[in-house]
Amino acid sequence: MAPKRPSSVLPSAMSSPLFERLKNMRVVLASGSPRRKDIFENIGFKPEIIPSTFEEDLSKADFEGHLADYPIATAGEKAMEVYERLMRENDEDPAQIVISADTVVIFPPEKETVEGGSAHGERSEILEKPVNRAEQFRILDLMSGRSCEVVTGVCIVFPTLEAPGFKLKSISCSTLVHFFENTKEEIQSYVEHGEGHDRAGGFAIQGLGGLLIDRIDGSYDNCVGFPSSQFWKWMSRLDEEGTFNDI
Repeated sequence: MAPKRPSSVLPSAMSSPLFERLKNMRVVLASGSPRRKDIFENIGFKPEIIPSTFEEDLSKADFEGHLADYPIATAGEKAMEVYERLMRENDEDPAQIVISADTVVIFPPEKETVEGGSAHGERSEILEKPVNRAEQFRILDLMSGRSCEVVTGVCIVFPTLEAPGFKLKSISCSTLVHFFENTKEEIQSYVEHGEGHDRAGGFAIQGLGGLLIDRIDGSYDNCVGFPSSQFWKWMSRLDEEGTFNDI
């Protein structure tokens, strides 16, 4: 059975004072992803959508051995691009918070390739969107009976009274996705269906791709593109610490 999506984030997050205040602020989501937009709107929060124009061209070689830092760095660049653009356009109406995210699929998970790990001797890599059906089949066949790691880096940028006038903070969320021992016929059928060719790793967990998956360890929403529960818990902690007092 495909993993099921949780019905909502925890009530404590949705009813927090911060959640209510943000509804009256200019909060921008620096992403054009309809899936991220839906995840926010499903809990009654509708940020302004302004996709980032950052090229997402950071060198993956610079993150060798710590690939999970790559989406955090990319999300930070995306958030800063939108924040600075809005300041240039009208510094009297800046975004009060810019939220960005970047999700990658790592195979094998890095913790498995270290010494003593089940995939020691292999090299972990960030899987891109497959360039064609043959590449999509190859990736899914390679992961059959094994696991990949879905990592989302989430960043926020907001104005402060301290120099340089803004702060950037980030979190990371990881989910392990365990695949069934899928037959080549099952994989080929999925590939020919046409789903997943536009997704990193070649599968969409919220669609038919969920039938290829045995189980997940971690957040389901993270696999879709945004770890909603983790994000709101983190934001509530920051608020309790006084992080947003200057906004």
